[in-house]
Amino acid sequence: MNNEKESPRNSAEFSGADKILQDENTDIIKKIKTDIEKNSGKLKAIPFPIDVFPPLFREVILKTNEALNFPTDYSAATILTAVATIIGKTAVLEMKNGWKEFCPLYMNLLGNPGTLKSHPLDMFFDIIKTIDSEEYQNYSPKLAAFEEYQSMTRKEKQSVQKIEEPTLIKHIMSNFTPEILAKRIKDNNRSVCVVSEELESWLLGMNNYSKSDQSSTYLSFWSVKRTDVDRISNQKKPLIIERPFLCIIGSSQPRKLKKMFPVEKSDSGFLQRFLWAFPADSKKKCINQIDLGPFFLNNYNEWFRTYYEIYKPILFDSGQPKAKIYKFSPEALKIFLEWNKENTDKVNAAGDSLLSEEYNKFDIHFLRFALIMQIMEDLTGNTISVNATLNAVKLCAYFENTMLRVLNIIENQSELDMQKVALHLVKEGMSQLDAARYTGISQATISRKLNK
Repeated sequence: MNNEKESPRNSAEFSGADKILQDENTDIIKKIKTDIEKNSGKLKAIPFPIDVFPPLFREVILKTNEALNFPTDYSAATILTAVATIIGKTAVLEMKNGWKEFCPLYMNLLGNPGTLKSHPLDMFFDIIKTIDSEEYQNYSPKLAAFEEYQSMTRKEKQSVQKIEEPTLIKHIMSNFTPEILAKRIKDNNRSVCVVSEELESWLLGMNNYSKSDQSSTYLSFWSVKRTDVDRISNQKKPLIIERPFLCIIGSSQPRKLKKMFPVEKSDSGFLQRFLWAFPADSKKKCINQIDLGPFFLNNYNEWFRTYYEIYKPILFDSGQPKAKIYKFSPEALKIFLEWNKENTDKVNAAGDSLLSEEYNKFDIHFLRFALIMQIMEDLTGNTISVNATLNAVKLCAYFENTMLRVLNIIENQSELDMQKVALHLVKEGMSQLDAARYTGISQATISRKLNK
């Protein structure tokens, strides 16, 4: 038996390993620290930074937590997605010429049964559902008039003014076919949001309606890229959506993650686009006697109503949205670029892995967060402030943490990423023995990988 593997580290090896691990200026340790902690089961949950929200929104989050036991993570993530939905294609962040980012979010509220995941969805999207009801009331008589016109003979139509088929504006979708969802997105110049209390059922049923894989379509929706849909019944030409804006939000349980997002299907990129609200404390709480009163949501609802009425979606003749353009202030841009450098180091350190793909998406998440934060902070300007940018940094830190915890569940502490970590450590000067002990990868595996 190889005695080196069995014996404790000698003093020279120990000091060399510790120097690498403890040196705060060692780039490799900065890059892989979160990877190591994740796979060692040491990564601890961090609370949602609700201080990023203006007082109006923060007050609602705290009150519903106190009186209704809504976890702050779920309320905050739901509000973030609801705001993204109401913004839709009315605003865009221009990073540079040729690069503009809208702010759709794909969000999963993750927790055990009984932790009130669906209740925030009902409460904080209710104002948008009310707007949908009003749009339907406006649509119904127009549809009746159109149907009456369609029932007329050709001669009867010649004596009346032609009536065009009305368009239903609907933002919230919960039970639909892929074709209907595409039509709603096409018809709504602002946004559409899929709200599903059981995200697992929706994801697993996503491809049941047709034999083709629907996930690629949702990747285009997330990127707000032109999407052509050719599978629309009773239509001779494809449905062309120039800038589809779709948010997705729903809830699920940690034990179902592997079924929802199997590792063998991770190459599709669908998993990598999701954000996760994943509280540290996922336990059911007892009902209390604290009452909120009937008007606690008035200011919240009024903010949504105001934005909806003031910022109407407008299209150019080409079908492209004529959105209000936001840009970073010089100071805010410096903050983003510094954050981006650190995130780029994480991407490169993770190599060819699912973790690297996850980190890579955070560049886009950051820009979307910054736009949402700025609009929540101030409806009047068009400059992304330092404060909004710092808030985006905080949001990325939270969602990176939950992403790592989710990957830990899905990959079941897979050795794949830890092999990369071990190889990085050895290349930086650590002995194979110390790298094996630190990462849990066998020395034989490390040696074999290095000799390839």
